[in-house]
Amino acid sequence: MMSFRMSLGAVLLAAALVSGDAGYPRPVGYPRHIPILKDDRTHNTYGEYSFDFESGNGIARQESGSQSYGQVAQGGWRYTSPEGQQVDIVFVADQGGYQPQGSVLPVPPPLPYTRTGFGF
Repeated sequence: MMSFRMSLGAVLLAAALVSGDAGYPRPVGYPRHIPILKDDRTHNTYGEYSFDFESGNGIARQESGSQSYGQVAQGGWRYTSPEGQQVDIVFVADQGGYQPQGSVLPVPPPLPYTRTGFGF
């Protein structure tokens, strides 16, 4: 039989790692644990899915879509920026690509010409 001896420091380190607190500093004002308020997920055999997630610190994410004849999805997320601004992003992702919208997203300058097509 093999004997195993652990020092008090090793026991405390193991307990901290198991509890999720490895001694890293937390940002000021954040609680140790943020509760999950909502976590709903659905999917079916036809490739349709949805999820809706919300945490106690105001972060929320939702999406629904299907995987029939290509991926099609729509949804969005919400959070508060470090500057205290509410950020809301909504998107559609389909054959036209990923198309996000939100007031915090940069807007490109107008083109100096009119696009008429790709010519093929």
